[in-house]
Amino acid sequence: MSQIIQFTPKKGLTAHKNLQDLITLSRDHLVLWADQPGFSWKNNRWPTLHGNIRFINHEHRSLHPSKTPESHQLMHPAFIELAKAYLRYRHTVKPHKAIAREMAAIRILEVVLRTDMGTPDITRVDQRHFDQAMSILRPVKHRQSTATELLNILKTLADYYIVTSSAHYWIQPYVGTSSYAYTNGAYADAETKSAKLPNQDALIAISEVFKRGYTQKLDDVDTMVTSITCLLISTPMRISETLRLRVDCLQDGTDKDGKIQHHLNYWTPKIKEFVPKPIPAIMAPNAVEAVERLKCITEEGRRLARYMESNPTKFYRHENCPEVSDDQELTPDQMVAALGFLNTKGCQIFMQRRTGSYALTGFTLNSLWKIVLDEHRLLNPHFPYQQPIDSNSNKPLKMSESLMCCRRFQFGVRNSTSPVLLSPFNQSYFAGRLKAPSEGRQKLMCFFSRHGYEATKLNSHSLRHLLNRLARSCGVAIDTITIWSSRDSAESTLTYLNDDSQEAASKGAVLLGMQQDQTHKVPITNEEAEIQSQGPFHRSRYGLCRRSWRAGPCNRFADCLNCSELLICKGDKLAVGAVAKDREHLVRTLNAAKAAVDNGERTASRWMQVAEPQIERLNQLLNILEDASIPDGSPIELTDSTNFSHEQVIIDDKAASAGVKLLDRKELGIEYGNELLACLDLLRSPDNA
Repeated sequence: MSQIIQFTPKKGLTAHKNLQDLITLSRDHLVLWADQPGFSWKNNRWPTLHGNIRFINHEHRSLHPSKTPESHQLMHPAFIELAKAYLRYRHTVKPHKAIAREMAAIRILEVVLRTDMGTPDITRVDQRHFDQAMSILRPVKHRQSTATELLNILKTLADYYIVTSSAHYWIQPYVGTSSYAYTNGAYADAETKSAKLPNQDALIAISEVFKRGYTQKLDDVDTMVTSITCLLISTPMRISETLRLRVDCLQDGTDKDGKIQHHLNYWTPKIKEFVPKPIPAIMAPNAVEAVERLKCITEEGRRLARYMESNPTKFYRHENCPEVSDDQELTPDQMVAALGFLNTKGCQIFMQRRTGSYALTGFTLNSLWKIVLDEHRLLNPHFPYQQPIDSNSNKPLKMSESLMCCRRFQFGVRNSTSPVLLSPFNQSYFAGRLKAPSEGRQKLMCFFSRHGYEATKLNSHSLRHLLNRLARSCGVAIDTITIWSSRDSAESTLTYLNDDSQEAASKGAVLLGMQQDQTHKVPITNEEAEIQSQGPFHRSRYGLCRRSWRAGPCNRFADCLNCSELLICKGDKLAVGAVAKDREHLVRTLNAAKAAVDNGERTASRWMQVAEPQIERLNQLLNILEDASIPDGSPIELTDSTNFSHEQVIIDDKAASAGVKLLDRKELGIEYGNELLACLDLLRSPDNA
């Protein structure tokens, strides 16, 4: 802009006169956004350099962008003029990107004034209106930033003598312990930070579909979802940064040890520089595959983008384009093929929207191309770029250079991919398919529902939290994580981490040599004791197991009641309950086996042979445990016919490895008689030592 017109309010004039002067200046003299396609002061939707804004009210702020708002969904007419004037003047004097946050604050202010007055009059705003706005913001996640923005708006209007000067003294309540840093940021509690991590089931589902791509062809939408997820979990990116990826974004080099290291290289608007982001070696092969798949599904889009950049006058001859001359009249089927629709109906709807008629006759490729170019300019207002040009940073990538160059309806569920129209990649293409669906079309769009998984949700930003948390747990310094995540300060990295303050203090004390010889230990819970039991004895559900840790895993597979290593304490109510419950299960099994035998199933007799002696053994044990003559605290040791012990298992293993055969005592008695056993016992007697 060659000249900036400054608004100079007059203190001596009324607030209403200063307000009207600001509106007149912004509407009739400022030219900001006037060169944007579709801009008009009277419109309720304005295209800006940082996206479209709509002057809808707070109650209908979630209205879908494709919907045209009705009168009751718009701000009050008396307030819209103020909102338009403020935004246009503010961004003329000091352009910035936070226009969406400004709109949220303006909507809050409008609904408060409209509720109190009927016709919102900004000149009558006072402390109570500000307090009411703060109450509305209380449940909002980003309440602090919105409240700060609202306060800035009121202070600016106070400088223009439109609202009371006391606005300079109003204080928003969401500071200190109520600020974002304490409620959801760096100093939030562990539970809040854990909720930011991705759903593990969602990650497993996406990885399983990604794996299928090695053996079968995936739909473009599945390739997009799985490949972008793979890149987001390979290096801490923001989903918006995928638009900064070139076709050759993945690069590699050799480190000091001669190993190949991969990294993504792209311009990061957040810190305004190119950042080579290292990829962990375990994820590098997957990242290479993800980039190759994205290149494959977007190659035709880049080819079309290069053609559009040449300002063509002839129809784009795609693969299914009819082989006719450019000035030959097309049949309806040829028109459907040329425009890439699945059927005649879709083509008719498109033509009716562009020409006002459903007719599919009287068109040639030349006349169709003019219609395609008009639609192209509407869909791609920033062409050859996907994003608006920001004068404060480098130009964005051209669509023909971008890894994410997509065609119209390429990721749709009902429409076929357009061979002649481009569509800027929108992060909602990714996010919209990874959220739990409600009904209808959303179920078709949901990635998880389409592949037979339970509907869940995955937030792309949660993957940054996961990578930062994993890096920190592996001992990576916070400064290194900050650089890896392309942040401008290490303080903001704390929002993504969940370091234990006590553990950090202990590590610091050790490093500084300040650790005391005797440190107080917090008592462990029963649950921790069950998981991390120590020493030669540990608790089972029946009592104490005397197995030595040197014996390795239990060979009885928790069959404690048939193991001589079990020691039960008389009076242990938990042990009595466990034994009684086991006996009840066995009795039911025995009764079922008997019924089966009575019905002619002879194989069930095996269950009877096993269950009957075991029930008898448990009855005997219960009689002992419930015997009043045996004092509580008495140890009860079990014996069984096999005389099992873990030490005996070790001896048998050692004997087998040494080539020594250990004979079974019972078999010796059967074969040679009890006299031989008596002689062996005599040799073992201490008197013969």
